[in-house]
Amino acid sequence: MGLAYRADVDGLRALAIVPVVLFHIHLSAFPGGYVGVDIFFVISGYLITAILFREMKAGRFSLLDFYDRRIRRIFPALFVVLVATTLAAVFIMVPSDLLLYARSLRATTLFFSNIYFSKNLNYFQPEADLNPLLHTWSLAVEEQFYIIFPLLLFALIRWVRPNLLRPIILVLIVASLAHAEIRLSRNPIESFFSLPTRAWELLIGSALALGLVPLVTPRKGAWLSLAGLALIVAAIAFYDRHTRFPGLAALAPCLGAALILHGGASGANGMVQRMLASPVPVFFGRISYSLYLWHWPLLVLLAYYLGRRLSSTEGLMVAALSVGLASLSLFYVEAPFRKARRPGASRWAPVWAGGAAMALVVAFALTAIARDGRFWPMSDFARQADALARAQDPFMSWCSAPLSGPMRMPTRPECVIGKSEPTSEPESAQASAAASGAVPEQAAAPAFDVLLWGDSHASSLMAGLGEAATKAGASIRLVMLPACPPLNGVVTLHESIKGLERQCPAFNRGVLELIGETRPKLVVMAGRWLPWTTLPSGFAIRDGNDRYLSVEEARAAFVRGLTHNVDVVTGLGIPVVLVGQVPEVGYSPPHCITRAAFSGADTSHCLAQDRAKAMAGLAYSNEVLLDLAKRNPLVTTVLLSDRFCGKETCPTMEAGELLYRDPNHLSVAGSRMAAAFIDLAGVLRAAAGAQQAAGQGTGQAPPPAIR
Repeated sequence: MGLAYRADVDGLRALAIVPVVLFHIHLSAFPGGYVGVDIFFVISGYLITAILFREMKAGRFSLLDFYDRRIRRIFPALFVVLVATTLAAVFIMVPSDLLLYARSLRATTLFFSNIYFSKNLNYFQPEADLNPLLHTWSLAVEEQFYIIFPLLLFALIRWVRPNLLRPIILVLIVASLAHAEIRLSRNPIESFFSLPTRAWELLIGSALALGLVPLVTPRKGAWLSLAGLALIVAAIAFYDRHTRFPGLAALAPCLGAALILHGGASGANGMVQRMLASPVPVFFGRISYSLYLWHWPLLVLLAYYLGRRLSSTEGLMVAALSVGLASLSLFYVEAPFRKARRPGASRWAPVWAGGAAMALVVAFALTAIARDGRFWPMSDFARQADALARAQDPFMSWCSAPLSGPMRMPTRPECVIGKSEPTSEPESAQASAAASGAVPEQAAAPAFDVLLWGDSHASSLMAGLGEAATKAGASIRLVMLPACPPLNGVVTLHESIKGLERQCPAFNRGVLELIGETRPKLVVMAGRWLPWTTLPSGFAIRDGNDRYLSVEEARAAFVRGLTHNVDVVTGLGIPVVLVGQVPEVGYSPPHCITRAAFSGADTSHCLAQDRAKAMAGLAYSNEVLLDLAKRNPLVTTVLLSDRFCGKETCPTMEAGELLYRDPNHLSVAGSRMAAAFIDLAGVLRAAAGAQQAAGQGTGQAPPPAIR
């Protein structure tokens, strides 16, 4: 049973889809455009619940009919896009990326892509952000909601007194919102993608459709609509990638959408309703579903094919193409299937057809997964590069501090390599450290001589330094947190790691406590310094007052933060090695080689980077590290750029082995090269000599070499 058509609802859909598309093409005027998805959730909850409620009250509700309508509404356009995207992916994606795509294709088809992406979208797999099906997470949330909600609503209407309906829905909304806010602190990625943290947004629309909010006069409805529009515009204009979202921040766009829907339902015909009901917004509202489906795969696949981020002009061209495809999809795919069943047609036909479509797509996805993403022949060199592109640094999963929840240092035995004398730390001190809450379970970690402290760049050094420590008869322990270099007193932000602003300062404080408790013979500090001295896109630094820092202010904070940590460690008499960042290549050498070989092109351009490009942004941090070594005799600075770059180029391959596994992380071969240049055995000997000289009362330790 349908509802009376409201043109302003289509216009509200336009207000949701247009900001999403413009946000995805990185237009600076729409930093909060992602809230369009939240508006869609409210609209969906409102419309679907209104239909369900009327049918249930009239005694005509059929779960089979409901899913029949959902299949005819969702499946045709979705599977056209899935087939088209998959064909393009097979022809342009290298095997490692096609494998990731196939896994997401399976999840999308079975409507659990939100769960898949919540477990796979992280710093360790940045290519996941370029998955052509990333946007389908919202479809998965909706379909999961509509598996549960019709049954819940039916039970409430049939067996619960009508006066209890409002408080029950209200409790569900508050509980879901509270859960979203709590999970936002503990697991931000899960909070963004999961149904329990998003259900309240759909339920707000449901509450309106169930009549739980009294209607107002048309005049008041017009003012409510105006207030709703202001909330939505404010969220789009003032939210950005660093906004703590969804949680309470999602209230603005959701309440804004609800106010507009409620104002229109109250008979308002003010400025907002007239604007939304005008032809252009209505057109974009009608194509909004297909436009949502098409725009993201086109953006991702074109950027993948070109091997770079799209310009704003290119993004707008893709958006225009998406509008054209969405228009065709509306008239030739969506509209024909939305028509009611023909008399005598089986009620199960759409269900069987939808199931068959799902089975075929899943079968292809499983085939691609079984073939490891390989459908076309490749050379041995390309296969080796592809294997490296797939490789993950195991130390980042073993030795990373948690990205959410209580902060604690990792204690797995795999994070300590080499042999060391038993720790002399009293058991009581170990027990008190474990009980303090700052670094619990510390006593469970094996003893170690050298502590390697930093972010993922420190982790990429662990393989080489571990081998070097073993040869030197010493042991080394890694403690790391992604995108969190050893800097004190700065709140670091990374757009792909929500919650880092809380965990990073706690992690660095915890490492200093760990050093004070265990007193290693040497501390090695390594990190990707460039973002915190140049602030490239996707990175930011805030001070304690939540104010964003300029590049000049960020550099000053970088110097203060690093100097503080160095002074604390050397103040304990422990020598420090500062490792200058490895040069950034600007592309992933393994991917470059695999893609070039895949298309039959020359791979030579993948094997070296221009020195000026690779060194861009490293000069400031290198200078700071050198200055710290000059003023502190217990500090050694090793600049990896001196080893990885020649006079004109920075090679990405040496002795037949690739040195990088992505644009800025070293491969195992690169890690060994870096470790040889750091010369851990020599530094340990110098450290022992410095400590011995200091112990004999000379008062002056001999300065180590600066490289």
